Amino acid sequence: MPARDDKTVGLVLVTYQSAEDLPPFLESLPAAVEPYTLDFVGVDNTSTDSSADLVEAFGGTVIRNSKNVGLAAAINQGAAATNAGWILVANPDTRLAPGSIAALVDTAAADDRIGMIGPRVARLDGTPYPTGRRFPSLAVGIAHALLGGVWPENPATRRYFGEPVTAISDVDWISGCCMLFRREAFDAIGGFDTRYFLYFEETKVALDMHRAGWRVVLDPSVEIRHREGGSMRSAPFRKIRSHHRSALRFYCDYHQGSPWLLFAPVVAAGLVVRGALSVLRTAITQRLTH
Repeated sequence: MPARDDKTVGLVLVTYQSAEDLPPFLESLPAAVEPYTLDFVGVDNTSTDSSADLVEAFGGTVIRNSKNVGLAAAINQGAAATNAGWILVANPDTRLAPGSIAALVDTAAADDRIGMIGPRVARLDGTPYPTGRRFPSLAVGIAHALLGGVWPENPATRRYFGEPVTAISDVDWISGCCMLFRREAFDAIGGFDTRYFLYFEETKVALDMHRAGWRVVLDPSVEIRHREGGSMRSAPFRKIRSHHRSALRFYCDYHQGSPWLLFAPVVAAGLVVRGALSVLRTAITQRLTH
């Protein structure tokens, strides 16, 4: 295989029923990456809309999966299809500011210990979206899971999201809506953990980076916009199940070899209750909006 190209950003864009979000994302892409070269790989997980066609029309190489392999596995597929020295993983429901990705590359290139970097994230209306988060303790994780949906400003959720980062800083993990990887680091940890079909895959890849000795960094001088909740529009009940299964899996992975692993049944029971409440809330919302 040819040598890695450190002047090229390989965008891995996983799509699933993403046609509504793609046009503004694609429009924002070229100016975000310049002056670096863009190598664009789209991986489509069996969309029935025009997602794959839109990516192809934009000039991306498209891998059309015959079944939905999940987000982590699809990212790895895309990463294997590019020789770029930098791997950008971004959601279709993001909007990239001019120069934003180039700035992340510049920051990461200044320290070869940085394996993974992300920007400050804002919602489309400009309000902050939490990133640069902490790995939750058992107590904080349970309290956030139970209270976050009904009392967003509760102390556990505030601790989980952490204080706003005001300078380039090491963090536990960054939002999966926009992540840039040094190719060497991505390959060193074997990419994303494919046991995570959807959700917590970004948390696990950050954990793997830390355990392998790489820095995970947030650069708040770079901002991108994110359409919060966009990923839940299709198959919401299946995604609720995936979210809670992945949460339990991450708890077990994070506490592997620790006495805290003994509390996994308690965590599982709490997630079952939370999942049932999420299903009920979603069903009521759907009934009221249809």
